[in-house]
Amino acid sequence: MEIVCLDMEGTLTPEVWERVAANTGIKELGKTTRDIPDYGELMEMRIKIMSENGIKLSNVQDAAASLELLPGALSFVNKLREKFQVVILSDTFHDVAKPLMKKLGYPFLLCHNLKVIDDEIVSYEFRHPQAKKQAIESFKSLGYRCFAAGDSHNDIQMFEVADKGFFINAPLKISSKHPEIESYDNYNDLEKAIYSNSIFVQT
Repeated sequence: MEIVCLDMEGTLTPEVWERVAANTGIKELGKTTRDIPDYGELMEMRIKIMSENGIKLSNVQDAAASLELLPGALSFVNKLREKFQVVILSDTFHDVAKPLMKKLGYPFLLCHNLKVIDDEIVSYEFRHPQAKKQAIESFKSLGYRCFAAGDSHNDIQMFEVADKGFFINAPLKISSKHPEIESYDNYNDLEKAIYSNSIFVQT
């Protein structure tokens, strides 16, 4: 059996925090792991800005709910689920991702937790310092082969341990630093690449 592990934001959905930035007019909130690879540093910055400007969890959830999936994302995920187990490995948070998971048909999501008091995000809890890598290593320890696809710095940890990793929708400034990782800009080609590397799926 094989598992396809997919990042969420930038891979299947737009970036939630870019929409938060657009809604609030606070440009700094639009930064992602493409800009600040250290996710802890990124979250500390976000929480500080939110506290200073009275931005609540519900504002972030409204931003997430207003987003549509990237074109073709739902079809891509559904096709993969016919042949593979599919897991979303994301550095998002369950409270933020819920509306987008609904649009994706509620796939299995592994991500982090927020600490919220009266609708204010006061802290966060990472499941593991390298949760994506740890998840794939755990799947492999159970005998699964794993593929991984994502768009940013924090996805490289997946590629290091997956049987095969792929960039999808990655900015050139990131993908060009890792020429050893195949890079795609559309789901059809990525789907074909996953199938071609499978030892169980015949196309």
